Formats: sequence, C-alpha cells, structure tokens
Amino acid sequence: MNYSEIIKEVGRGRTGATDLSEDAAFELFGAMLHGQVPDLELGALLLAFRIKGESPNEMRGFYRAMQAIMPRLEPPVGRPLPILLPTYNGARRQGNLTPLLAMLLQKLGVPVLVHGVQSDSKRVTSREVFAALGVPMAESITDVQTQLDAGQVAFLPIDVLSPGLNALLQLRGRLGVRNSTHTLVKLADPFAGRALPVVSVSHPEYVIRMAEFFRDIGARALLLRGTEGEVYANPKRCPRMAWFEAGQETVLAEAEEGTVAAVPQLPESMEAEITANWIRRALAGDVPVPQTILTQVACCLVATRVKSDMAAALAAMTDGLA
Repeated sequence: MNYSEIIKEVGRGRTGATDLSEDAAFELFGAMLHGQVPDLELGALLLAFRIKGESPNEMRGFYRAMQAIMPRLEPPVGRPLPILLPTYNGARRQGNLTPLLAMLLQKLGVPVLVHGVQSDSKRVTSREVFAALGVPMAESITDVQTQLDAGQVAFLPIDVLSPGLNALLQLRGRLGVRNSTHTLVKLADPFAGRALPVVSVSHPEYVIRMAEFFRDIGARALLLRGTEGEVYANPKRCPRMAWFEAGQETVLAEAEEGTVAAVPQLPESMEAEITANWIRRALAGDVPVPQTILTQVACCLVATRVKSDMAAALAAMTDGLA
C-alpha cells in the first residue's frame, strides 16, 4: 500500500482533499489495526482524517475493517437482545452514571456489555465506578460470555476487546487530538449485528452524520447526545433519542426544550466511591432515578423489542424497579 499517495489524497485539508473508496478505506484501516502503517505515515493519516472528516464511503470501509477483527460473542439464549454501552470519556464535572444505566437494564433481565477504557488521568471512568460497586472486570472474551450467560453486567476493557483499536486510541496522548477510532470504537459490535449498540455523540453535526451512517448500512442502534461524552442521558435535560433499524429511524424521545423545572438529586461529586454509593441507593429506591435515564431504559426496551411501545416499556420498567 502506497501511504504517501493516500496522504496526497486525504491530506489537502477540508476543501482540497479527496475521499477514498470504501474498499480502499477498508484496506487502509485494516492495516492501521494490524500495526502495519509506519509511525510517521500513521500520524499523518490520522491527522488528515481529523481535519477533513470521514466521508460516508470511508466510514463504511473503516467500520467493515473494525468488525472484521472483532472477537465473537453469542447472545444469551432465551434472553432479550444484548445492549452494548461504550464508555470512553468518563466524568469530569458530575457523577458518571453509565454504570447505573447498565445495572437498571440488567435488573430488568436485559444482557448488558459495557466496553471501554479502564482509566483516564483527568476523568472518572465507568470502570472505576464499577470497581467501587464490586462489579468484576472481564479479563477475556470467555469471561464476558460466562458473565452474560449468568445474567451479570459485563465490563470488557478495550485492550482485551481489540488491542488494535486500543493502540490507535492511545495515540491521542502523542498527537494531542482524537482520531477516527474514537468515533468507530463506539460502534464496535462483537455480536455481529445481534445486539443494540447505544451510541452517544457530543456535537450536533455528529448526530446528523451518525444518523446518516446508521440509515445507510441498515444498522440497529439507539442514538443520542450523551453526557460529557458518556452514553447515559443527561439527568438535567432529556436528549432526543432515535432508534435505527433496517434503514428506518424512529424517534422514541424528543429533546427537552426550555427551562428545566427541577434539577434531580445527583451524586454530590464525581468521585468513584461517592458515585457508586449513590447508585446503590438509587437501585434500592432510596433516591429517585433521574427521569431521563428511566426514559432511556424504556427506549432500550422498545428498541430491543422487549416491549412494543414506550408506554408499555415505562410501565414494565416501573414494575421491575419497584
């Protein structure tokens, strides 16, 4: 593969660059994932795509390459579709409630796989909150399968799920900016289409781009603007949540507009132990679960076809959490 020629195509900025074909993008990202691109060229390519943005063809090619190296998991027999919760940002202002979302779904009998980073020098990760809750970390794909089959929430670190993806994510520290991998890893699906990825984005333009991608490839997903980059719905203001399947988009929850009537009770600070203790109290019914997260759980039940509509999902959820 001639990397200098590819850099000439994609490295001319937002207006001057040309896009790769889907097959060329598939081959290129596959080489990146297998560590075959020299460091200098790899850095140039990652920055070039960061500046110009990935075209629809490039996103499809990158996604295919990522899925080609995914380990395979089987959905637990006789259970609803598994839900995938990517967690790659962590908390920097308020308690990280991704573990609460996972444990609410697990309490309702839904298999949940959380995958992401273990630590972040500037943020509190979901893994750190799970550890404070006593939820073990899977050390292998076999561990994950065992935990899911036993009805447990499974947390799989990205270095176990995909060393290739992890290596590309780690380049943020050297390059100073995120790269295409930070978007793609949220779409990783070791169930090969037999699960519901819950995908969060931070910026409005990415909501549009990800919606187009899901419609284009006919993927199943639940898409929302997350909280501080995390996958749970903002407890203070409900985001728009859209379900994609077979090329169709269904809005399950509209974005909350205007002034928020009341701020829900939340963890006092973002520290892992404090957040974990608050989550225990919420699961026990001692403090109310934020309505936005209850709505998100209901959306997951509809999108996995556990319930036929939001009213039924909310009713089932209330009964299950009583």
